[in-house]
Amino acid sequence: MAALTVVQIVEARLRAGFDRCPIYVENSTLGTPSGGGPWILVDFPWSRSEWVSADEFWEDGGFRVLLAIEAGAGAHDGRAWLDEIASLFRGVEVGGVQFFAPQSASTGDQSDRGVHFRLALTVPYQFIIEG
Repeated sequence: MAALTVVQIVEARLRAGFDRCPIYVENSTLGTPSGGGPWILVDFPWSRSEWVSADEFWEDGGFRVLLAIEAGAGAHDGRAWLDEIASLFRGVEVGGVQFFAPQSASTGDQSDRGVHFRLALTVPYQFIIEG
């Protein structure tokens, strides 16, 4: 599970730098947002911690940005939006969280769901937890 500090920094940076559609963080909405328009879900599917010193722990992890766009409209705009989001995190350090190279946008055989088509972007990070 990602440290709360990491989650808060990711959410704040994303909201400050991207306003093209509503942004939800895991478990902040029940079900699929209504209306059929684009939306984003941010979740934190993996992390691991390692003991570095007497009072420091190193967390490695990644967060995922899932973008849902209108089905049948093509994916070029969605990929461009995810490129914008990737640039917010690529190689920067914010509040002690070091973000690395985001993966390119991906899709899969489950991407087409009802009125939405889904693309995903994953961003790896490291964070030192003190105490």
